[in-house]
Amino acid sequence: MFNDKSSIDSLPWLVMYSNSGDIRIIDVLEIKKAESETTGIYDYFVPLEVTYLVRESKSIPHKRLIAGNYIFIRATREDILRLRQEPPFDSTLRFLHPSSSPTGCIYVPDRDMQMLRKAVQMLDGNAEYFVPTSKELVVGDYVCVLDGEFAGIKGVLESVKGHEGGRIIVPLGDVLAVRTPRVPASAIQLLDLAKAADTQGKSYTSRAYKKIRMLTADSERLLAEKEKTGALCESSEQEAQRLILRFSKLQLGGKIRLMHAQAIYNLLVAMGETESERFSHFRNILP
Repeated sequence: MFNDKSSIDSLPWLVMYSNSGDIRIIDVLEIKKAESETTGIYDYFVPLEVTYLVRESKSIPHKRLIAGNYIFIRATREDILRLRQEPPFDSTLRFLHPSSSPTGCIYVPDRDMQMLRKAVQMLDGNAEYFVPTSKELVVGDYVCVLDGEFAGIKGVLESVKGHEGGRIIVPLGDVLAVRTPRVPASAIQLLDLAKAADTQGKSYTSRAYKKIRMLTADSERLLAEKEKTGALCESSEQEAQRLILRFSKLQLGGKIRLMHAQAIYNLLVAMGETESERFSHFRNILP
């Protein structure tokens, strides 16, 4: 058994499934979690579909296991093997056995699981679960949501033609994912650009240059306004802040990286930031 928090935090999540699909497995897992010192189950997550039935003017939630009856358990493999010999696990719980896994089971990192759980919590029982490989997806840029109820969520932007906002796919590897409602472009921060070509066949390099050329043009326009008038107007100040929030964490390489850094520098100068404040922004951009 693990006796300290740091050891527990290092545990990955084991992917399993309920071959019976019995919702009562959650009650058993909750008991085992409460007895973690003796059972070895420290946490669990069960993807559910929640629908509401109206009976006698009352809305009653109805839950069922979905997404292949997946169950995620945070415990050592030894504890899981032991518990699988006990009722009701002996007749209910099974390992997910993908052909791609040489160990016969799948583990997922805690950081990915916590991100998925956070997104599901925000969706409040209305999460749209799917297995990433089971649907044809437009794989877009890796982003972070800055504002709104999904603030802090990181995932893949499911691109919409003509827009830089859209729905965010929060994946758990190739095992499971949820899709958020549409997030406006103003609330999206770019962390990394998609390496694969997009639906129009544009390469990573051409897409990166296009984005940074647009950012450069905007930054030069705002810098010219600052030099001409001495200060940005309120709307221009807000635009500069949005551009910095959106692009300052983007990681690029080669010549495009220098163009990116120069554009961010222009924005910071236009906003009147000091040299030390500019340096704090450059640490993640320059070599």
